[in-house]
Amino acid sequence: MFGSRTGFGLEFHVEREPYLLCVDIFVGGLHVNTWDNAFYPPLLVKKLKDELSRLRTPTARPAGFTSPLKAFRLVEDWWSDDAGSATASAAGAELERYHFLDWGECTDEVLAFAFPDGDQVHLACRMREGGGVAWGTEARCEPTVVSVSRTVLVEALEGALVIAEREWSARLAAGKAHETCGGGDVSSARSS
Repeated sequence: MFGSRTGFGLEFHVEREPYLLCVDIFVGGLHVNTWDNAFYPPLLVKKLKDELSRLRTPTARPAGFTSPLKAFRLVEDWWSDDAGSATASAAGAELERYHFLDWGECTDEVLAFAFPDGDQVHLACRMREGGGVAWGTEARCEPTVVSVSRTVLVEALEGALVIAEREWSARLAAGKAHETCGGGDVSSARSS
């Protein structure tokens, strides 16, 4: 487990799938990918690197940011074309760049944002019905909001990246060894 279930956490189950990495993701005590936790390893590695490149450096809170819940609702309204005023629409468009956990189909049913605030990151997410961020679907629950130390969040992502890269490398090596032993060199075996 990297991080925590009550803040932000990633729990690996590397023994479950031979070609996929099973990872449970937690935000503020909410298990956000209960329906599918089997990630394609190269995609997970790429997404972890993308998140780290955004979150490693302390960043000031976004202009007009008042609270994680209000920011989340502005973006959600903007995405659903319910922003109302031009000011709300512009704010939603600005806050959308803090989209978080856009990691493929395993996280399709969660809409999440990581709003920077210096040495803190405010995570806000909501579970959706209907297999993805399909606007117009009913929300499963109220948004979950949690503030975490940016350092702790980065450490959790870095630890997860190390495991994901190591596991993927080991699986590639095992696959190549299997190919070599299982018939990749049949002609030399016949000539002996």
